[in-house]
Amino acid sequence: MAHLFKEKSNCYFCFRCLESPVYLNCGYICCLKCLDSLEKSPEGDGVLCPTCSVVSLKEDIIHAKQLGALVTKIKNLEPQLNFILTMDQVTMTLDVDTAQNHLIISDDLLSVYYTPQKQARKKCAERFHPSPCVLGSSRFTSGRHYWEVVVGTSKEWDIGICKESINRKKAIHLSEKNGFWTVGVRAKKVYSASTDPLTVLRVNPRLRRVGIFLDMLEKSVSFWDLSDGSHIYTFLEIPDTDPFRPFFSPASSYPDGDQEQVLSICPVTNPGIFGIPVNPQ
Repeated sequence: MAHLFKEKSNCYFCFRCLESPVYLNCGYICCLKCLDSLEKSPEGDGVLCPTCSVVSLKEDIIHAKQLGALVTKIKNLEPQLNFILTMDQVTMTLDVDTAQNHLIISDDLLSVYYTPQKQARKKCAERFHPSPCVLGSSRFTSGRHYWEVVVGTSKEWDIGICKESINRKKAIHLSEKNGFWTVGVRAKKVYSASTDPLTVLRVNPRLRRVGIFLDMLEKSVSFWDLSDGSHIYTFLEIPDTDPFRPFFSPASSYPDGDQEQVLSICPVTNPGIFGIPVNPQ
């Protein structure tokens, strides 16, 4: 889509961004200044279309004011378009082989919640135990990546990224120094980021869906409230010595099968972030 916007805002003749666009008699579009470069008609009283040779007299040429206004908007949005072109909108699932044995993973591998009943799963060295956590299937070593998580009305959760090399065979303590860059909530009231000590966050209580933007070029990971596009928190200067994995930890202190405690990966078609993710100062 971003490619299409930029392509359609270019002049057919000079291939640069349209300036004061005009329509010829046949619908051909070019810059006003490019008219002087078009071939003149045999009679010398008009110009020839470069593609179909239809003659356009001076009175036939129409100034495309609405198109010009749209092109100006596209030019102003170019940084956002360039960002979208370089951002990988992640298509991921949950990695069942990493899921702690009290986690239920949906058949489509997109949702997870906790149950007191232990699940019969094969033994895997990469599986979490005893902490109720699971990783996403994606593995990040470079580039820019974006995904969205539906937290719904869950009262307790932690989401973000972690080092692939974390020790999964002991109780997890979420902190940067332990290789976790996450945000979470307890009792649907206290939101925090996994700094050391924890950073308490002011978050819209109606938060239902979170956008996560990992920028390995800038060494940062940002979290966004997609109900209004507001910024939640950004971790800066994250190390790039290890691959990163998406991290999910649903509520584990509520009734069995409570569907309100589900975390779900939301397939991204259009990023829910309003504008370019930045590192707020």
